[in-house]
Amino acid sequence: MQKVNEVFKDAIGQDSVKKTLSVYIDAYKKTNRMPFLNFTTQKGGGKTFFARKFREALQRTDGSRPPMLEVNGKTIKNANSFFEQVYPVWIQNKAHLFIDEGHNLPNELQQIFLSVFNVDKNPIRTVEHDTIPYTFDFREISFCMATTDQQKLAEPLRDRLRDIAFEEYSNEDLYSIFYDNMENKADIKQSVQEDIVSTFRGNPRDAVVKAEDLKTFVSARSLKEITKYVWQDFCKTMGILKYGLTASEMSIIKTLGERGAMSLTGLSSITGFQKGAIQKDYEAILIKKNLMKIDSKRELTKKGLDLARAIA
Repeated sequence: MQKVNEVFKDAIGQDSVKKTLSVYIDAYKKTNRMPFLNFTTQKGGGKTFFARKFREALQRTDGSRPPMLEVNGKTIKNANSFFEQVYPVWIQNKAHLFIDEGHNLPNELQQIFLSVFNVDKNPIRTVEHDTIPYTFDFREISFCMATTDQQKLAEPLRDRLRDIAFEEYSNEDLYSIFYDNMENKADIKQSVQEDIVSTFRGNPRDAVVKAEDLKTFVSARSLKEITKYVWQDFCKTMGILKYGLTASEMSIIKTLGERGAMSLTGLSSITGFQKGAIQKDYEAILIKKNLMKIDSKRELTKKGLDLARAIA
């Protein structure tokens, strides 16, 4: 049975991720090598948190620890930008490079990375860019990235990376994250816990943000406990809608409640939202909350219809 590294002792959920990363941590201590990792999850899913924890536990065979060089993929405008600004710092500091939102990397650089991250027993790779050779010695440096949109990565590059796929967080996990971040600022009554959980949007970041906002709220009001009334007042004050939905998602619920089942084109026309935005930004949470279903058209479930009537 794989033992989970101590660095993850306070990390809630993601047991398989923690066990996999613990294997790589143990192996790195003996070999100075690791796969090229790709953390994949939804926005706010905890990829950066786990990437930072992972780096904290890395230790080379000589006992030294690589510093972390953290870069957002969107800030790398082209290959020249990478080789002029990122590469020298990475190499000189023998760092662990973490590229967040890696799907935003320019295609030109993704193509170069095909050679850099090629599966090869030889840890040393050299690529040429603008007639200049650049060497990567993966006994001294290491790499991982994170993405919330795998489809934007070149498929051959995806094949060269070892996916660390995050599991869906349970409501129990999310409540634990929320509770821990409340830091005992107020006593949460058991009767209100279900109401709190119902507003979670399925990712840790949302649970943390709600906890931070609630801490601010109870401090401002000098409150010592969270009752149903206090939670309702908090939601009304802070603009937290039923089930944690956004105003745009509520607009879709209202439209489908008034007009019945609709095509994506029709829903886009009535709400004014782009079809791509509906598919990418709004539908997932409505389906996850069992408020909407998709057959040939978009339509509300019984739970969704009840909500539509309540807000009509």
